[in-house]
Amino acid sequence: MLLDGKDVAKILGPNIKKARLKRGYTQEFLAEKINISIDLLRNIENSRNVGSIQTLLNLCNFLEITPNAMFENLYTTKDDTLDTTLQEYFDTLSTRSKKALQKIIIHLDKNY
Repeated sequence: MLLDGKDVAKILGPNIKKARLKRGYTQEFLAEKINISIDLLRNIENSRNVGSIQTLLNLCNFLEITPNAMFENLYTTKDDTLDTTLQEYFDTLSTRSKKALQKIIIHLDKNY
């Protein structure tokens, strides 16, 4: 299946907005921090523009999300949904909790 820019924008916009709101940032704050206009950020979040690759990477870095998270729901299967749910939960954990969870997973993988 081939996607056009509109399809991509429909996925990116809501995911970026979700990540921004999760962190409690306003559009004005985020736009200023990554040095883009508020209008561009609004257009990205409202699925009217996808922005440049550099803008998307800056958004990922500042929002502390992976590029994969920005494209969440582009293609979904049951496994993808589980992966996404686990990733969303993992993203909310502190660094200490992430390290502890990693040790638990490694232990389970080796022993089961």
